[in-house]
Amino acid sequence: MKTIKILHVMQWVCLGGATRAMIATAKYSSQLGSFEHRVISLQTAVPAASEMAKEAGMTVVDAPDGGTIEREIEQADIVHVHYWNHPQMNEFLRLELPAMRMLMWFHVAGDKPPQIITKELVNYSDFAIPCNPYSYELPVFQNLSTEVRLKKVGMVYDAAEFDRVSDLHPKPHDTFNVGYIGSVSFGKMHTNYVQMSAAVNIPNVQFIVCGRGIENYLQQQAQQLGAAERFDFRGFVEDIKSVIEILDVYGYPLCEDTYAAGELNLQEVMYAGVPPVVFPHGGIKRLVIDNYTGLIVRSELEYTQAIEYLYHHPEERRRLGRNAKEYARQIFGAQNAAKDLNPIYERLMELPKQTREWGISRDESLLHQPVLLQDLTGEPERLTGAKLLIQSLGDTAPQFTVSMTSKNIQELFEAERKIATSTLLLSSSEGGVFQYRNYYQSDGYLRLWTGLVHQQQEQYEVAVSEFIAAINLGCNHWRVSWYLAQVAEKVNEIPLAQKALSMVLQAAPDLTTAQEMLKRLESKAGAYGELAHLRLKDINLIIFPDWSQSEDTLYQDLAGVIRAIATHPDKERMTLLIDTTNVSEADAELVLSGVMMNLFMEEGLDVDEAEEPSMSLLGKLDEKQWEALWTCIYAKVVLPRETKEAIASSTEQRAIASVAAKEILSLELDSLSNQRVMQLETGSWHLS
Repeated sequence: MKTIKILHVMQWVCLGGATRAMIATAKYSSQLGSFEHRVISLQTAVPAASEMAKEAGMTVVDAPDGGTIEREIEQADIVHVHYWNHPQMNEFLRLELPAMRMLMWFHVAGDKPPQIITKELVNYSDFAIPCNPYSYELPVFQNLSTEVRLKKVGMVYDAAEFDRVSDLHPKPHDTFNVGYIGSVSFGKMHTNYVQMSAAVNIPNVQFIVCGRGIENYLQQQAQQLGAAERFDFRGFVEDIKSVIEILDVYGYPLCEDTYAAGELNLQEVMYAGVPPVVFPHGGIKRLVIDNYTGLIVRSELEYTQAIEYLYHHPEERRRLGRNAKEYARQIFGAQNAAKDLNPIYERLMELPKQTREWGISRDESLLHQPVLLQDLTGEPERLTGAKLLIQSLGDTAPQFTVSMTSKNIQELFEAERKIATSTLLLSSSEGGVFQYRNYYQSDGYLRLWTGLVHQQQEQYEVAVSEFIAAINLGCNHWRVSWYLAQVAEKVNEIPLAQKALSMVLQAAPDLTTAQEMLKRLESKAGAYGELAHLRLKDINLIIFPDWSQSEDTLYQDLAGVIRAIATHPDKERMTLLIDTTNVSEADAELVLSGVMMNLFMEEGLDVDEAEEPSMSLLGKLDEKQWEALWTCIYAKVVLPRETKEAIASSTEQRAIASVAAKEILSLELDSLSNQRVMQLETGSWHLS
């Protein structure tokens, strides 16, 4: 029998679930039939993943050029594309490629942006495979005619390699262990994972979290809740068998708009006989059968109660675990997937190789095909990064199209308000705005949309940079200058804000909010001019000494911070601002003179090697000056003893109390000494 050559095309061969599913399925496919598997990794493959593929009998074609891609396709019998939304994959699908038979396996749930299974993707392929029943039931497949759906759509589960957990035997342990394995980010997991886990009211519970991402942030959350001892954050763990064998329950609560689909980790723990507790989001809802192979919950309270229930009812835990194990053995796994895929490969071999063009369906008459720009002009449409993102989202996010095409300013503002408030997944996860912006850095609209999201997230310095880039790249409608003026004011870039406003008012002279801002900026500019005596620099640090303490302790506190700055390698970029609440400037200057004299004379601080640091006493500032100054301060240096918040009625003290209550970076002396001043791409200065 002739060997059928399968060429897999994957955006990135890495250690993620899609790669593992491909490798495991290809291994069993070759064992069960006459199939030879190769894989193109469009991005340079992770060495460990490449080695894993080779061990399974695959050949890896790593980050090939266009000519190599064409030759590989020409030599293959079938091209098997593994799809999730990524600009590099979407670029590949729009290339002028040789004739081929194409199968597309979707490794996402497919109904939440940015990971959408679009009609165009289904039309482009000869055979389309969603990787779970939930995705198969989406309208993009079910709205096909019965004839077309039976001919070109099938469901094959993303496939776990159960060899990873074979011969697993539960190990005795003293705690009640609830596991989580996978991406540790709010683009995947429930945003209140720590809170609802910490609320579980059972003794000796341990939440074992395996995966990279925001584990440090989650650990801080646990500490703030007084539950740090309940969580064990282990980072990435390749040997998951060693974790699963000590689990009692698998707590896998994902976010509501997750694009989770086949979830290999869930399949593996079920195969090991560990009952899962999940929310009915994405493809997960069809991987677990409620009260048979696990528990499906619909609220945070239900999640907490489900964990408690399984603790108090070990016989139920064992029943669900047994059912999960048998169900996984029969339904999941790479060997089962290969048994489903091989007949599909054989069916595809009955078709001739065909060329294909993006946007043109081969399942419909030409009379029903869309009219393309190329049909009218003879020239292909120039596909920008922004347009590619829009196409990848299908009809799920029309605000991006409005932003690019509308002439109505109210429509534009409303559309861009929606863009600014995009979900975490749409803005910053794989296939989202940020990823497309990073891939197409010269696309003005992508820079605009990124700036809007950063503005909404109060990351004003980054937003300034993005809006400037958008304007310079040709996305220069006056509303972009309006956005720029707003964020420039937030970061104390008054001249930049005034310049942007002048552009706005030239185009929209009746915009009252812009007129009001201009007056406000003129007032602020005057306040900033009055701060010139403070000698502000790139890094401005503030301290609030307790002037009422004894002379010895006051000297000690001040000497510590002044010594740290005077000996800092980047001291020329720093100014130390010293609050003088409840002390006269004359007395404060006298104290500082004594401290400096002691440092330079008694402690032997070399004046030649360490020039006197830039220090300024704040004196009396009015409320506007305090507001202006506060935007220039990088951090508050923590002193052992600090002045209490002023409660008196004077304007200055009210301003100080307000300022002191604001959340800014607090810097320990040891941390200050170990960090260097660095300028970011946005132009701002930071200690790192």
